[in-house]
Amino acid sequence: MNSIKHASAPFWESSAGGGKLHGLGSKDPKRLKKACQGAESLFINMMLKEMRKSVPHSGLLPQSLQRDIYTSLFDQQLAQEVSEKGNGIGMADMLFEYLSGKNIR
Repeated sequence: MNSIKHASAPFWESSAGGGKLHGLGSKDPKRLKKACQGAESLFINMMLKEMRKSVPHSGLLPQSLQRDIYTSLFDQQLAQEVSEKGNGIGMADMLFEYLSGKNIR
């Protein structure tokens, strides 16, 4: 498997040894915070994907590869925006607090 870097998700890099969130072991608070937001973004993306599976298809738009790709990219961008704006769902803050050993509240 080749190394893939996605422009809209700089915190994630897939490598031959499997995926890895860069920065989770970092002592730099900014880099650690970005990595925690990345982990939250991945969680939100998986949650959106599973939520979409529970919604029945209306038949208004036909099922197609293009629709699936668009929906996947939309969910990925939405997950990233939610995790980076405000407090997201709070998972990034909790993860940052745990990994940094500080009480950020």
